[in-house]
Amino acid sequence: MASAYKTLERVRAKLYWDLRENFPLAFRTGNLVTTLHLTPPGDAYPVVGTFYRHVFNVIRDYFESSGSSFEGIIPKRKTILANKVQYADLAVEIVIDSQVVGHIIYDIAHSRWRFRPLYSTVYKMIEKETGFFAKTSLPRLSRGFVIKSGDIVSANLPKSDEYIALASRDYRYLGVGVLLKNRRIYVLKSWTRTPYGNLEGDPNWSKVVSVHRQYLEEKKEEAVSFIRSIYEKYKLPVVISFSGGKDSLVTLHLVLEALGNEKVTVLFNNTGIEFPETVEYVKKTADFMGLNLIIANAGEAFWRGFSVMGPPARDFRWCCKVTKFAPTARVLKQIFPDGALSFVGQRKFESVLRARSPRVWQNAWLPGIIAASPIHEWTALDVWLYIFMERLPLNPLYYYGLDRLGCWLCPASEMGEFELAKSVRRDLYERWEKELESFALSHSLGRDWLRLGLWRWVKVPKDISRLAESVQEDNARGATVSWHLLDSMVVFKLENPRQVPTLTKLQNLSHTSKELLESIESISFDEKEITVKLTRRDKSIVEQLERVVIRAFYCVECLECANWCPRGAIRLDKERGGILVLEDNCIQCGICNAKCPIAEYTLKLKSSKADKQSRSFN
Repeated sequence: MASAYKTLERVRAKLYWDLRENFPLAFRTGNLVTTLHLTPPGDAYPVVGTFYRHVFNVIRDYFESSGSSFEGIIPKRKTILANKVQYADLAVEIVIDSQVVGHIIYDIAHSRWRFRPLYSTVYKMIEKETGFFAKTSLPRLSRGFVIKSGDIVSANLPKSDEYIALASRDYRYLGVGVLLKNRRIYVLKSWTRTPYGNLEGDPNWSKVVSVHRQYLEEKKEEAVSFIRSIYEKYKLPVVISFSGGKDSLVTLHLVLEALGNEKVTVLFNNTGIEFPETVEYVKKTADFMGLNLIIANAGEAFWRGFSVMGPPARDFRWCCKVTKFAPTARVLKQIFPDGALSFVGQRKFESVLRARSPRVWQNAWLPGIIAASPIHEWTALDVWLYIFMERLPLNPLYYYGLDRLGCWLCPASEMGEFELAKSVRRDLYERWEKELESFALSHSLGRDWLRLGLWRWVKVPKDISRLAESVQEDNARGATVSWHLLDSMVVFKLENPRQVPTLTKLQNLSHTSKELLESIESISFDEKEITVKLTRRDKSIVEQLERVVIRAFYCVECLECANWCPRGAIRLDKERGGILVLEDNCIQCGICNAKCPIAEYTLKLKSSKADKQSRSFN
């Protein structure tokens, strides 16, 4: 975690604020300009649309619960920024008049939105004695300190769990805290007071764009030059990955500016769990721009995978391979058998992984694909201002506060993001919650598994587990295959296989590895048990065999194995379900066994739990 923070600190976005005009700047210009000090990576974005109303509704509810108003405390402005910060769930810094006025937080423990006042807001609350506040007789405040009832000079304390603005006796130290028993207050955060004040200007985003026009044109010129140079270097067909998100929209526009419509193909990966609004938006945008749109459609692959693997998790992301990489690789292989140059909207400020990524790379999951990001160095503010300047058609879901789009049930999402998305498509989440409820009930996972979204992890992090009444071990995911050794006999036991166990299917897939085929003496079935007699007792052979068993009886038909087959020897078995290997074409290289996502993630999960079977060879 410390290493990750250092990476984000190193790539921190540099943003500024024009104090005379009162709006954010992507570059420093003029004398009355200050640097914004935001939480790393500081990739702030405009607060607009329905999300703007949501922010001020949360602020209003906080002050009204104290019997007061935020009027005169927090000004409403046309140009406001939000910046994601680390928290147990969704939390964003709100920047108004060049200052962080507070955090909008989704309280996962109580399933509600909260406002945490900070800095200038705290000072004004103390000064005007409004909202929840406590003036103390203490000479200073420090984080973690408990203020006793006798140290409180005047206060308006909440009856429920709300944040309290704090001040030392001379107002030199300010802070924010929460109420404990017996009118005591725990100090969550404290700081030394600095000058605060409201700015006078209130320009709109059009004004901000006009100031940035030359800056944005220079960014555009550099990106277009980069695109042309990479195109000339690799001499490959060009494909633009268009997800329907803001970053890929800007990348699409830049590539079209650089190469024109005739030289590019636009690819949209429909995972089957995209927002319907995004699917419609992509099609309309492609039609409006006259683009050659290709759709890599995963169909029902996610739900087939869910029936075997259970819900995906941040540390168990089988879904990406099944719904993204497999269908995308299949389409690219068909259209561009000799490889392609893929332009993607990846930015280094998005995550630690992307911060460490180069601007051009070989895609490990898509054979023969060179990936490049023209906007690798762009901030979110750059992207938004470019969209405003070029009047590009933005996916309307952004106006609801969704900072990133994609699979609507992605485990990387926060519960607060799900709550924002429910205002758009509650029906989708009602279906997902029913699926999760059924899964939790059948595996005795408890109410917190659903309430706190614990399904998003196999190993729940400490800051989340502390909120739960109990965290039960999640052993329910992955294909349920177990085995034990009897001398040279391996006995596999299956639970709820997707495909009907047949000797033919297992023998067919055993053929894909020459080493494995030569090590099998015989295979027999007994109800849900498979007994394999080996010519030699060898750990690597049993591990290969376990992969084959999983592929044979838990296949979700993603065809990732077919994507990697060098001889095109794999196809769907229409009669029995699952896959069929054309033995005359197979060269027994074993690549398909290594590339199966269901086998890979099931075995990875077993390995992380220190499976006892592995120790039987020691």
